[in-house]
Amino acid sequence: MIVMITHSLGELDVVFPIFSKLLTKEEVDIELIFTVTPIYKDFKQNDFYQFFVNRHKIKSSLYKIYKYKSFNRLSVEQGIESLKNPIFFLNNIFKSILLVPKCTLSKYYMHEYTNQLASNWVLYLFNYLFDKRIIVYQHGHSVDINKKVSKRTRYAEKVKALVFHKHTIGQWTSMGFENQHIVGYPKFYPEWRESIEDYTKNREVKNKFVLIYSRPVHPYYMDKDKYIELLVSSCRTIQLKLEGVSIIIKPHPRESSDFMQKLLDDAHVINFSISNDTTLAYSSSCMLAISFWTSAILEPLSNKVPAIEYYIEADKFREMEPCGSIYKDLGIVSVDNSHELGYFIENLEEIKKVNKKLIKEIGGFSNVQFL
Repeated sequence: MIVMITHSLGELDVVFPIFSKLLTKEEVDIELIFTVTPIYKDFKQNDFYQFFVNRHKIKSSLYKIYKYKSFNRLSVEQGIESLKNPIFFLNNIFKSILLVPKCTLSKYYMHEYTNQLASNWVLYLFNYLFDKRIIVYQHGHSVDINKKVSKRTRYAEKVKALVFHKHTIGQWTSMGFENQHIVGYPKFYPEWRESIEDYTKNREVKNKFVLIYSRPVHPYYMDKDKYIELLVSSCRTIQLKLEGVSIIIKPHPRESSDFMQKLLDDAHVINFSISNDTTLAYSSSCMLAISFWTSAILEPLSNKVPAIEYYIEADKFREMEPCGSIYKDLGIVSVDNSHELGYFIENLEEIKKVNKKLIKEIGGFSNVQFL
């Protein structure tokens, strides 16, 4: 099976849990094909990802596919510029040719659902020539409830879509995916939890701490003033209600850790650290997780750790999310001010009680019989 990684490392957080269960039931040779160099480098430097691929004998390689869309839009100026760099052109063409035997031998192909045709066109070429099977998946553990999308995905009718839950069927159908298979939320698979436990058993943080999942400033999802308010007030509230407890902040990959550090230093926040490492060990051993409207909240939930959403809606948030927070709609405890946050920090058992029902609903189903 070829799994082409074209979007982000978030794809691995979806397919790796699926593989952890799939490979206990079937013998499948899997190779990850990365098409973006920075993503591949981050993958190779990530201790947990390397632990997982070694555990399951999953191969990986980097193939920068030549972007076929460039041929469609080639102007005279672009053509001349391309000729100035023939090595780049020939290198990518050569790497595309090297994929031919891999594509020929593999019965199944996988890639994330938005279909980055500029990179994965070779999969569709072999699908057309040799009737290969293509399976698509989400590029992150997002939650989408009864959401409809106006733009249909190209070639959606040619693939099988792996869907997390029945409440997302409408969205996938609106994108043109008619052949769907519900796999459940992979982060909750017991086989995945076993892999994490094996990795974290000698890496757990012993001291009590609260884990914060932040997200960067964004025109629709996070106004700068609200970002500052959420970050500073959450840290101050934690330290007020849980004296002596440390804070670990996990920034988003596109978030500036330097800006975050300066912001908290200027606010005289103490006893905190910023970590870009995998949060698998953290989310299983923290006493509380706080999320600024991000699907990362599913990580502590899957570990049965108290998790709460703390989020002040951006001014344009409802333009993208008309119904408000999908996590609040799902049933996760959600607050938008430090007073309520402080109340739940002092009442962690109340969060656990609410989350227990939710975990049973979204974490109790798995089905990887999609091949």
